[in-house]
Amino acid sequence: MIDPIRSTPFEEKLRAAMRAPQPRPEFLESLHARLMQLPPLPAPARRPGVASRRMRWAVFALVLLALAGALMIIGPQRVSAAFRRLFGFVPGVGIVEQSAPIRVLAEPVSLTRDGVTVSVNSAVLTGDQTRLDFGVSGVPLSAYPRDEVVSGCLDHEYLRLPDGTQLEANAPIPPHVNEATFVLPCIFNTLPGTTPTNWELSLRFVPAPPDLTIMPVIELTPSIQVSPLSSQAVPLVQETTQASTEQTPAVVIEKMIETEDGYILIGAFRPQTPQGSWAQVTGVPQIRDANGKPVPYTHPQEIELPFDQDLEKNGGFPFAFQFKAADLTYPLTIEFSGVLISEADPQATADLTLDVGLNPQAGQVWTLDREIQLAGYTLKLVSVTALSDGYSFELATGPEISGVSVQIEGHTAVGGGGGGGIGTGTLHTSLSYAQLPIGELKIILSNLTVASDTQIWRGTWQPASPRTDWPSPTPAPYPLCLNADSIANLQPLPAGLYGRALVTELNPDPAIALVNFDGSQRQTLAPNNWRGALSPEGQFLAYEGVEGIVILNLVGGNLNPLPNTSGRDLHWSPDGKQIAYVTAGDMYGIFVASLGDDQRRQLSNLGYEAIAGWSSDGKLLYYAIPDSSGKGWMLRAVDVATGEGRDLFVLENSSRKAPMPAISPDGNWVAYRGADNGSLYLIRINGADGHVVIEQPSPGYAISGIVWGPDGGLLGVSMVAPEIPQGEIILMQIESCEAYVLPGVVGELNGLLIP
Repeated sequence: MIDPIRSTPFEEKLRAAMRAPQPRPEFLESLHARLMQLPPLPAPARRPGVASRRMRWAVFALVLLALAGALMIIGPQRVSAAFRRLFGFVPGVGIVEQSAPIRVLAEPVSLTRDGVTVSVNSAVLTGDQTRLDFGVSGVPLSAYPRDEVVSGCLDHEYLRLPDGTQLEANAPIPPHVNEATFVLPCIFNTLPGTTPTNWELSLRFVPAPPDLTIMPVIELTPSIQVSPLSSQAVPLVQETTQASTEQTPAVVIEKMIETEDGYILIGAFRPQTPQGSWAQVTGVPQIRDANGKPVPYTHPQEIELPFDQDLEKNGGFPFAFQFKAADLTYPLTIEFSGVLISEADPQATADLTLDVGLNPQAGQVWTLDREIQLAGYTLKLVSVTALSDGYSFELATGPEISGVSVQIEGHTAVGGGGGGGIGTGTLHTSLSYAQLPIGELKIILSNLTVASDTQIWRGTWQPASPRTDWPSPTPAPYPLCLNADSIANLQPLPAGLYGRALVTELNPDPAIALVNFDGSQRQTLAPNNWRGALSPEGQFLAYEGVEGIVILNLVGGNLNPLPNTSGRDLHWSPDGKQIAYVTAGDMYGIFVASLGDDQRRQLSNLGYEAIAGWSSDGKLLYYAIPDSSGKGWMLRAVDVATGEGRDLFVLENSSRKAPMPAISPDGNWVAYRGADNGSLYLIRINGADGHVVIEQPSPGYAISGIVWGPDGGLLGVSMVAPEIPQGEIILMQIESCEAYVLPGVVGELNGLLIP
């Protein structure tokens, strides 16, 4: 094996690579949403007497006089600035009110019962509210309802004060109360008897430390500037400008926060649309500086954006962008792109009949290819497919058609979904029912909507006094290999470096394929299947088929289903004799199947684990689950023989949706997807030396696959973006950061095969 520390040429590394079977995990983290609010028990209030009311008016008059004097002495602008400083931004917490002394949680508190952990991670107490962050981990999927009609426990968490008073978890706590009990009656939406109930954690509050970072939140007022390139109004937003009534801007910056290395801009997209139409943003918002340089940004999760029904009625929405300010030239341009959607004719309908018989079977397809005239447009109902509880409809449309409603007369759907639309020429609609409609069905189409040509909405912003003294980033012990500039300028892999990539192609239908690094000799291995895993020597492909896990011999071509197996996130053991997978159905958790016999061993019981890989000796299996601390996913190791597991460390800043952890074959590193879903982190298996190696090129980019080469030095990453929806694949040497893009190869990277 090549020494992973020794620096070698990229070609030597590439030719030495022998295996890299790391398919992408597919995971949707359980969302512990809050649906109900527990009303507080109101404390008895005394009605003030006449003397008390007179005293309050006297105090109020004195306050008014003091404010008037302040205006005369220091001026209205400085008073305005002082009022704005009543609100501050605390990183990791959000915007807080500062009129009263701020208190915080003295220390995090955690409690574990029957494998489930509840943690109160932080709390910030202000005069008007309590910002409390708590998390839950270790709840198996089997604890949640499988039927959408059934709901689990909906009791809400609350705080109990020492005198027995109950408060909402976000209610302000009296300033003289420094202790409280966090009470969680049950884990949200879990079924009775599946998880422990009546959780109580004792909390203690202390004054905020002097070094608590609080950044002023500055209110801004917009003005309008007409762009010479467009007839649209372009809002020029500066701290010192005055509001104009010339035209309401579509992109408005309402608040600004100066951070340690840049800014957070809080505002709203407010499109002005004609009557009966609304805006639909189809691209990722872009920010560029005055030189046209893209400005990478993130969406700060701790900032709660307000819900505005009137705003969303026209397709608008609030936003918050955070970015670094070093080396930027102002003004910045913020751009939204999209279309205007309108109803062609709200009253127009069309219908046709289809006889599905008295016993339609799931998967049965009726190919129709019937043209339909609706609201002056021509559509074609291509096919109808029976589902277990409903039907799926495929429609061919013109590129201007964005949507259409489908119903079956006399039957009320209880669920549904759809896809396609603007610019695709295809619409997919599915409907589910409590009882499957049979016999002759009357299919009704209505509410056809159309899209305009692409629209652009722009706004510009610059600080009132741009800074030139932004601190230089602290040099990291490990290099940042790829960023927006370097990814944009990546060169194709040099000719002569041979290998093959295992990818899941997405267009027109998902298919697992093997393709040469230069894009030639494409070989479809498993049509209509998603994500495969190559055996260590590259002879076998494992994937989840209709009948369960299937093993395809790439040499002989024969298929061998593994009996009694079904799952995702497949990972071969180093010796190629076992496969680990995650299942969520009648059984939940990680299982290991032996290829030589029918042995199946269960190693965990959650059903949403993300497998990271095996140890080099095949004795340990690594996987990750969401951690209750909220810092990321917890990496765990489990002994395959005994089933004994242990927590290792948190993959900090990991993606909340799917971190896609991948252990290097030499066991030295863990690679995983970052919180923005477009950056890549590396950390040693002992939890040390965590660092970023790929920075998200721009919003909209997302990593879709992470695969290691055989020696722990070569890393393959697939990335998708609006301009590359099928995904491009990058090969990178982690020691030297030398990187290339694979020409002509698209899809989600599942594995590498290098002879």
